[in-house]
Amino acid sequence: MFSKFLAFGADQTSKSSGYMGMAITLIIWGAIFYLFLIRPNKKKQKKHAEMIDTLQPGKDVITTGGIKGEVVSANEEYIVIRVDKGVRLTFSKDSIRKVL
Repeated sequence: MFSKFLAFGADQTSKSSGYMGMAITLIIWGAIFYLFLIRPNKKKQKKHAEMIDTLQPGKDVITTGGIKGEVVSANEEYIVIRVDKGVRLTFSKDSIRKVL
């Protein structure tokens, strides 16, 4: 009974400060999430897109599957690489991992 009396007379500012603390914590976690996960991934995607845009015939590339070849031709979506004499493979530009 005594605890009900204390709870009835409790100040409402303690509840609002609890919500404020929770909001600040969520904002901090959101900033950490952005700085360590989203931002580096965007930089990586931008760097990969720039690399793909510089592809020209004659450059050597490695695909995500580990296939090494020389670029023969490229269009908006696909790239054709020569792996060996008479062997040409067509890949999506997104599957190029590295330009040598």
